[in-house]
Formats: sequence, structure tokens, C-alpha cells
Amino acid sequence: MTMLRYFAWFIGEPTERLHRLHGSTVSRIKAYAIAVHIPVLLWFATGYVISSQVFRVPMALAVVIAAGCALLVYLVERIVLETPKTWCVNLARLAIGFVIAVIGASTVDLVMFEREVNQQLRQVQEASINASYREAMTVQELRVNDAKKDWNIAKAAANCEADGTCGSGRKSTGPIYRELSRQAETLRQDYVAAQLELRKISDAWAVAASEARESTKVLEQAGLLSRIEALHQYTVSNKSAFATWLLFFCLVLSFEAMVIFVKIVFPETVDDQIERVREQVAAYRAQAYKEAITSPLAKAQCELRSVYQ
Repeated sequence: MTMLRYFAWFIGEPTERLHRLHGSTVSRIKAYAIAVHIPVLLWFATGYVISSQVFRVPMALAVVIAAGCALLVYLVERIVLETPKTWCVNLARLAIGFVIAVIGASTVDLVMFEREVNQQLRQVQEASINASYREAMTVQELRVNDAKKDWNIAKAAANCEADGTCGSGRKSTGPIYRELSRQAETLRQDYVAAQLELRKISDAWAVAASEARESTKVLEQAGLLSRIEALHQYTVSNKSAFATWLLFFCLVLSFEAMVIFVKIVFPETVDDQIERVREQVAAYRAQAYKEAITSPLAKAQCELRSVYQ
């Protein structure tokens, strides 16, 4: 009886009339209470996991957030129980359940596939680094090639001036040759500097890629959306992971819609019929009283009593 009183209190049923209820109503109270407990407990766990595992908040704050999520879901379920059986209420609850199931299933999978998600986050970070440095390497390689080409042209011009095949047309190592050699040496230094810069970019690329593979910074900075996106990328490329996510999604959706399923399955009980008859009788008496008070005959009788008095 104590458990039944708790179930009745949990779903808002008056506990003082439990002893008068029929067996079908008692069974429905138990089913409703158990059904409401499922999404409430599920979202307490989900809120705690999201807070502690994804956002890394302290345990006490994670418990408070989890309690807030559970309370919000509990209020939604109470609204579903209190509203009549209409298709619009059921459809709205199923839509809410669908959204909650997507988030809940993704959250469960984020915990189950934590290693895979972390690996995917590292791969995304490494791919971003590789794309950035690859572009820088391409630009620098073009500069190196241009610098080498300019140096070779200047060196050829100096040699040509020295053997007299071009330039002044005389074999000479005079002022013209020395100027051309100076220009060639300057361009050679530019070529060496460009090669050194290319080597620096290559070394920086290797260091950044190594840090991306080993550092935990990218994991600590990744929020819920980043992790869900990483999970999506992983499940798209892995059929087994996608099948697992789909199974958890269907399971969580079933849990979320449990209250609606129970409410649809349970028919009207004897106590519901008695309560409806009482309401109809009360409404009939109220209507009869209204008609008796507002009828012309009642008004005439009141006027006669006032005259004789």
C-alpha cells in the first residue's frame, strides 16, 4: 500500500480515495507511475552525463543540472497524463519524444563511443592542420622555384658576360661581370632563404601534426555539437556504429513515448465511468437549477411573494 500511495502521489492522484478504487484503476495508476519514471530517470542520467562528461562541470553542479532536466521531463509527462486522449496531444508528445530521443541516443553513444569520438576529433584537427600547412608548403615551394629560376638566370647572365657570348660581347670579369655576379649572389641568398623557410614550414607541420595526435587540448575544447558532429562522421563511415546508434535511438524513443503508449493502451475504467456520471449529474442539476431560477414562472412567484409580504 505504501508503494501504491507513492505511485498515486507521483502522478497526482488523490491518495485518500485509493481504498475506494477498483482493480483496473489501481493497475493503471501503477502503469502510469512506472511509465513516467522511465523518461525521468533516463533524463536524469542523460543530464548528468552531458554535464560531467561533455562539459566537464563539477559533480555537484552536474547533479543539479540532471535534477533540472528530470523535473522538466516530469512536468511534461504530467501534462500528458492530465490532458484528454486526443491525437494532437499524442502527436505533440511524440514529436517532443523524437527530439529528446535523438539527443538522448546521441548522448549515450557519445559515452559508449568516447574513444572513437576522440579519435575522430583528432583526425579532424589533424586534417585541418594538414590542409593549412599543405597550402603554405605549396605557396613556399612556388617561391623556392621562382627564386631558383631567378638565380639561375642571373648566374647564366654573369657567366655569359664572363665568356663573352652575350652582354658586352667581350670576355671580361670587369665591373659588369662583378655587378651581375653580385646580383646572382643576392638571388642565391634569396633562394637559400626560401629553402630555409620551406624547411621551417615542414618542421612546423610535423610538430603541429604530432601535437594534434597526442595533445588533449582539442578534446577539452570540443563541445557537445563538435562531438555530435564527430560522432555523425564516424557513424556515416562505419555501418556497425550506425546500426548501434540506430538501435539506441529506437530504444530511447520507445522509452520517451512510453507514457503515451500506456495511456493509449489502458481503456476507461469503472472509476472513470462513475466519475463521468457524477459530473453529468452535477451538470444536469446545475442546469436545472439555472432554468428554475431564471424561468418566467419563478420570477412571477418571487414578485407575488414580495407583494403579499
